[in-house]
Amino acid sequence: MNKIGLAVVLLIVMVFSASTALAAPVLQAGKTMVYASLDTELLYYELDAANAVMIPKGSVRLPANLQFAVADPTGRYLYAVSSNAGSGTFGAAGDLHVLSAFKIDPVSGDLQEYGASINLPERPIHMTVDRKGEYALVAFNKSGTVKVYKIAAEGFLLGEIVQPAKPDGGIFTHQVVVTPSNKTVIALGRGNEAGKNKPADIGSVTTFAFDKGILTQLSKEYFEDGVGPRHLAFHPTKPWVYVGIERSSKVFQYELKADGTLGEEPLFRKETLVDLANVHRDRQKGGSIQVHPNGKFLYVTNRADGTIKDGDKTIWAGGENNIAVYSIDPKTGEPTLIQHIDSQGMETRTFNVDPTGTLFLAANQKTMWMRKKEKLEKIPANFALFRIGIDGKLTFVRKYVMEDGDKWLLWSDMLRLK
Repeated sequence: MNKIGLAVVLLIVMVFSASTALAAPVLQAGKTMVYASLDTELLYYELDAANAVMIPKGSVRLPANLQFAVADPTGRYLYAVSSNAGSGTFGAAGDLHVLSAFKIDPVSGDLQEYGASINLPERPIHMTVDRKGEYALVAFNKSGTVKVYKIAAEGFLLGEIVQPAKPDGGIFTHQVVVTPSNKTVIALGRGNEAGKNKPADIGSVTTFAFDKGILTQLSKEYFEDGVGPRHLAFHPTKPWVYVGIERSSKVFQYELKADGTLGEEPLFRKETLVDLANVHRDRQKGGSIQVHPNGKFLYVTNRADGTIKDGDKTIWAGGENNIAVYSIDPKTGEPTLIQHIDSQGMETRTFNVDPTGTLFLAANQKTMWMRKKEKLEKIPANFALFRIGIDGKLTFVRKYVMEDGDKWLLWSDMLRLK
């Protein structure tokens, strides 16, 4: 073969190899499971990423409505908090609040209740497990605090770790996370809007030192009036933290400092809405936030579930239910908006990027009525699956509708079985 022919062959091989590398999933072994809540049911599905299909596998029943759940770092156990309390600032207090543990079958992904559950003092809104799988941390929005529970080496729950002082997670504590070093814990306090004869409650971010289950406050930073954080996401390789702002619908980017605290001021502040006038719409909120596993893209949801009366029906009052997609600058971490796409439902409270980085699953929480011209249309709670392109943008594929309109898809997550 002459030199020109050899060069052509090499070029073809290089192009083929490059295109194959782009299309190949990040992970090659195991299966991906989707776990989700439908009131007191904890549902689970197998995810076929290649065909963008969810296959129902089973469910388990919880003592009350599931609020949040998280797997331990080994993927062998799932910890869940449930409550019969109402949601929001003025929701009913309820009288049943539980932390439960489940074993995850490593082959099928089936769940089996494991060990004794723990009764909690009030509604738990969020939880996490530390990086070593030794402690479960639970956030409580009513009292604005965080509690820590010991996990046995075998994975079952032990008792509460009594704190020297009550940890102050901020007004309406909405999330608790352990930083990558496992030495600090961050709690986000959403705050509250002003009400009748009541001033607004200020949002905050609090950082605690974390040692043998004990939380010691290191810093507390407050947001300006009208701004309240919901959830944050860590970049997989850089010291960057992205905070989804629920009250005012924004994204703030911070430096994660060497001591495990956030920088005092955001490096960048970005809008999430298509129409900035919607910032002032009642019940227009920022939602969940996640960085793509490759660290190149950021996803945030916008949620609107306000209602008005339309004859004998209560219908959606308008706003934005969509997903905002950002590219991340590899040098500065700055997020740049590249797409808005309809979430295909109402109130995307949680969403997930699958471990291969090729699929996006939105859990649209509520069933609501919407007026479309002369007709009223029922928009059911649903799962919406999207393909993720190599540019990070989303393309809608299909929906899985929840038939019972009285039940909410309050939480979802994905787990790659090992």
